[in-house]
Amino acid sequence: MNTIRRSYALFRESLSILAKDKEILLFPLLSGIITIVAFASMVFAGVTSGMIREFGAGNRALGYAVLFVWYFVSWFIVLFFNVAVIHCANIRLHGGDPTLSDGFNAAMQHLGRIATWALVSATVGVILRIVAERSKLIGRIIAGLVGGAWSIATYFIVPVMIFERRTLRDSVAQSTSLIVKTWGESLTAAVGIGAFTALLALAGPILPIALFFVSPYAALVGVGVMIVYWIGLSVVTAALSGIFRTALYFYATEGRTPAGFSPDFVQHAFAQKVSSRLAFTAS
Repeated sequence: MNTIRRSYALFRESLSILAKDKEILLFPLLSGIITIVAFASMVFAGVTSGMIREFGAGNRALGYAVLFVWYFVSWFIVLFFNVAVIHCANIRLHGGDPTLSDGFNAAMQHLGRIATWALVSATVGVILRIVAERSKLIGRIIAGLVGGAWSIATYFIVPVMIFERRTLRDSVAQSTSLIVKTWGESLTAAVGIGAFTALLALAGPILPIALFFVSPYAALVGVGVMIVYWIGLSVVTAALSGIFRTALYFYATEGRTPAGFSPDFVQHAFAQKVSSRLAFTAS
């Protein structure tokens, strides 16, 4: 119950921060739109070039090559706008008033780092995919475990890269160090925010189901509303995740809670190791 209470509080406090800078929502919205356009473009290129037929013929090498390109492109897009969100969130959490240009300028300044990390992420993604496909059940378990560990270790990779300007290797090491030093390995509250979002998403089908009893046409309208609702929810969640991650990085590196967050909730955002509890000073 304490975990649920903290998760809800973090969700609410992150939302209050977002309410002060609603323009941040444009970054995840653009990320989603551009990702969809990129995917459609790759599908169109595959159809017109005949690569789709090669896939059908079982050309694994080509399939993995295309998968690598897609992973790289999608990661680059997501990282570009994540950098913008996190930079703006950092300005707000330090008492400033960020603008859209602040976010875009930060992302443009770190294009090299974004491309490098997208390349690494794509490589890791393809390797895990190969392991999962070649070894079947055992491979999927291994890929899942390794992928989860990788996600935890690189949780702070974006803020570390853009705020500390470290090399890629040092950024991974610093990200891992921040987690181990401060909260351990359990992403309790971060998962909690996702859980609350999932609960809100479950409300989406209520309208089309209710309208189905009115008429099939009304149900179609309800489906359209549901899709728009889900898109909006995903945009808000992406922005909240960036704000929350920035707040945790703020606490991990400066040892104090950023404005707008409760000290107790931020301190226990991860399941803290008893043997490595830190002294906490509230701002």
